[in-house]
Amino acid sequence: MSIRLNDDAMRQFRVAKVFQETDEHKVSLDFSPDGRRLLACDHSALSIFSSTRQTELCQVHMHHYLPEVACFTQRDTRALHSTSKYDFAIRCLDLETRHCVRVFSGHSQSVHRLASQPGNENVFVSAGRDDQVYVWDFRCSTHTHHLKKLRQPLCAFDPAGLVLATSTDTERIEIHDVRMLGGQPCQKFVYQVNDKAKWTQLQFAPNGKTMLLSTDHSWLFSVSAFDGSFQQSFTGYGNHLRQPLDATYTPDSQFILSGADEGRIHIWRASDGYPVAVLKGNNVGPVRCLRFNPRATMFVSADLLIAFWMPMANGVYDWVERLAPGETVSFKDEEEVEKEEQPKVIRMPEPKVDMALIRKRLKRKSSTSQLPLVDLTKIPDKKKTLEDGEIEDD
Repeated sequence: MSIRLNDDAMRQFRVAKVFQETDEHKVSLDFSPDGRRLLACDHSALSIFSSTRQTELCQVHMHHYLPEVACFTQRDTRALHSTSKYDFAIRCLDLETRHCVRVFSGHSQSVHRLASQPGNENVFVSAGRDDQVYVWDFRCSTHTHHLKKLRQPLCAFDPAGLVLATSTDTERIEIHDVRMLGGQPCQKFVYQVNDKAKWTQLQFAPNGKTMLLSTDHSWLFSVSAFDGSFQQSFTGYGNHLRQPLDATYTPDSQFILSGADEGRIHIWRASDGYPVAVLKGNNVGPVRCLRFNPRATMFVSADLLIAFWMPMANGVYDWVERLAPGETVSFKDEEEVEKEEQPKVIRMPEPKVDMALIRKRLKRKSSTSQLPLVDLTKIPDKKKTLEDGEIEDD
């Protein structure tokens, strides 16, 4: 059984456990593809947690690298992290041996975005402050593709791993087919420039229908992943220091969560931007890092503290049967289900009446019977001529 996420369920999330492994502010969070492990990154260490037991599994010191971002590969035993102390290379770390197994050099300034391609354990993408986006393959010693002519770029793969989205400043989003990264983007969405709010995060919804753009101001917004049209705006939270606060979708794409000042987390409906709840946890400063588990009903927020959020144990929820891998379900009201169970009425043409044959039979009967006759030459209303089970023609 699993919890069906709705407005009431989202309001009943509470902090289940808190960790403070270092005295550094966390700079990134990432769940493994199966949702069982959490990777927390700060300038001094990478910490790995079990999402199911909510315990720390290991910690790797990073004082020699000062990473700004880290993420899992498609294999949860390996992680990628950036470097900003001696060089700006990307390193792949084996979490079992705690040794670096591969170094990817190419950026001339620090990397601030890393993302692995869903469904492909060899490919990942990086975006740096040198205005460069590189696509890497573990099987190659150098990058496989280089996306140029970008400014302050962001990047994200869609959930199926078929397209790669990149951004330029606050004015353009480009959609690239991963099979043709060497060519021109298959789509470009151009927006009116807004210098008051810089884009800080780009991500696809889990259903792949929309993209969410976070800013360093007190608002974020979603656009269509198909034509780039504006969908919804989400605002009303505090970000006085203009920090790049993270936002995240729930796995069913119904809700959007965003960090805010004073340890608050704001929740909106993704479809109409309705503010559902404001949660206050153990975080003291701005909640910069926020991730919802892709496979479980829980999320994690972080500043100095790492807080695991789960629904209250004594809450009232709608429960649904757990689905098999790859199976999906759409929730509908009971009244709608009852209406669908009734078969739709299909109108058929009304049978033609041979009036000459009917008159001949009536004359024959009138000679042998004295019963009153009904004049069928005058056709009554169609509704009255229908018998039980007969279907009216249009």
